[in-house]
Amino acid sequence: MKRLTLLTILLVVVGLTAGFALDVKPSAELTGSGTVKWGVDLDTGYTGFLNEAEAELIVSLFAEDTEETNKGEGDWYGSITLSDVELFWTNGEQTPGFELTIDDHILAADPHVLTWAFGAEPGVEATIVGLGGNLVIGVFDAPTIGFDFVEAIEDDEDDDYVVPDYEDPTLVGGDYAQYGTFVSYNVSEMLMLGFEVVSEDDWTLNAAQAYAFALEVQVKLGGIEFDAGANYGVNYATDPFGFGAKVAYSSDALEAWAGIDAESDAAFAWEAGAGATITLMEGVTAELGVVYGDTYYQDLDAMVAFTEPGDAGLVDGLDASLKVWILDVLDDAADDDLEYAVAFDAGYQMGKAYPHFGVEYGDPNDAAAYLDVYVHCDYDLFEAAPTTAFIEWDSGDLLGSELGTLVVGVTVEY
Repeated sequence: MKRLTLLTILLVVVGLTAGFALDVKPSAELTGSGTVKWGVDLDTGYTGFLNEAEAELIVSLFAEDTEETNKGEGDWYGSITLSDVELFWTNGEQTPGFELTIDDHILAADPHVLTWAFGAEPGVEATIVGLGGNLVIGVFDAPTIGFDFVEAIEDDEDDDYVVPDYEDPTLVGGDYAQYGTFVSYNVSEMLMLGFEVVSEDDWTLNAAQAYAFALEVQVKLGGIEFDAGANYGVNYATDPFGFGAKVAYSSDALEAWAGIDAESDAAFAWEAGAGATITLMEGVTAELGVVYGDTYYQDLDAMVAFTEPGDAGLVDGLDASLKVWILDVLDDAADDDLEYAVAFDAGYQMGKAYPHFGVEYGDPNDAAAYLDVYVHCDYDLFEAAPTTAFIEWDSGDLLGSELGTLVVGVTVEY
């Protein structure tokens, strides 16, 4: 499972519901900024001004990143936790979970009109707890039975680098994400056992009577944690099954892991990996990871990263990061030759000035090698109504003779 906080045993109970009313603690935060820029496209010679503004009102029913829980007392009780309840007033820059609509028209479609929009959907977690807290029965939401014990090293969710671009997001280990429940039992402080069950759909649509089950175990011995599990689908088209395991170690100076995921769903697929994060000194870390697999990865991929924060580490005021990806190390297929990328970012806080720059070089194999560079410098003019002057050069692909853009401007914030 993606989150293994509690393990599970089959619950033969129908129609469990739980609900509580909590005292809300509203707060409001208003932010905004106005910017004027003048820029030049160094490749075309075009110049011009650009005015930008944004405003945002966030009304938080609960403080951000906190949870409110209401639970009973005694040997048995219901427990419910609500989190992430926010309301945004935005000009389209925010990306909420869902937006207020009128006649199916999304108000934020016009970026120049301030609109009301709800933030990320509120989180709800409801359980029944018994036996002094050692037994937990799931009410909401449905458990995720698929295993994902191998951590990804090709994470490109923010789309800020090019080479690590093809990892298949499918969980190896059989993923059945539908309706269901769980029961978890803490045998001791060191051992948890569990079992989960989900149906392919609710009783109105589950014509095949398809159900999936999962068994899991978690063992903790000091700084070492071992997780393992297996799942199986009954009356699914392929009767899929999966299994996985992971061992992890954690201390002040080292976090390390090794894991495997596997499944048989029409075809057999597996992946294995290991990684570690080493704390060299306060705030300074080195990270490495390697993954090898069949079907989804097809080959050996590796990543190394070094991070230096600005408020600690080797040099006070200096922040820096270096990341290296090497992919398809062993594959000799014509379309899967070696891919690689190196990205370096650094900045130094010099009183009111903050110069920072970045360089990225890589070869994605299916396209030409590239070299991207940026050089920025921010300067704080005033503290009241914070005002920042800046100059920014962002290159295009320098190997493709793209010089990029040069921009100067000022931003006033609220």
